[in-house]
Amino acid sequence: MQRRSMRICAVALVGLIALTGCGKKKGGSHDGGLGGFVSGGSGGNDNPASGPTDLPSGMPTDLPSGVPSDVPSYDAPTPSYTYSAPATYNSDGTSDISASGCDYDESTRSFQYTLNLRNPETQSMHYSITIEWEDQNGGSLLGSDYKSVTVASGGSQTLSATSYRTLTQQTSFTCKVTSALKYPSST
Repeated sequence: MQRRSMRICAVALVGLIALTGCGKKKGGSHDGGLGGFVSGGSGGNDNPASGPTDLPSGMPTDLPSGVPSDVPSYDAPTPSYTYSAPATYNSDGTSDISASGCDYDESTRSFQYTLNLRNPETQSMHYSITIEWEDQNGGSLLGSDYKSVTVASGGSQTLSATSYRTLTQQTSFTCKVTSALKYPSST
């Protein structure tokens, strides 16, 4: 590397000498040995911009030019996007519930209903369930309960719905799940 830089300096020095005319005699006169351009010359090639024509021989030929071959090239990465559609599920969970034991317990003065919940989805689901007891004769609401539960994928769970109320007379009633909303669980 040191030899190459010395060659480059030598070439630069020779080029500078050639451009300034230092050491070159013009018309038999040398301006006191100071070098430089001869002013007031008569004809010939006095234009310094035309460049030197008598360059010294033996100049190095291995000077670098262009872009070095060892510079790494950079290719911008092509972004790849993968879209995966969200899992589909039925948000109405009433078909996931089977119920039994619609009853009234006189000792505890409560309506009771047993819910068997089974999650058929491929992910854990959260269920929000509303249960109501209605008077079969007049359709009035006798009681209600609300259950919130998370069931693992393919799992099942049994819930007991209860609503407290004192009945003073013989009453026919029905038990029903009025809504069961389900959505993917975040846990």
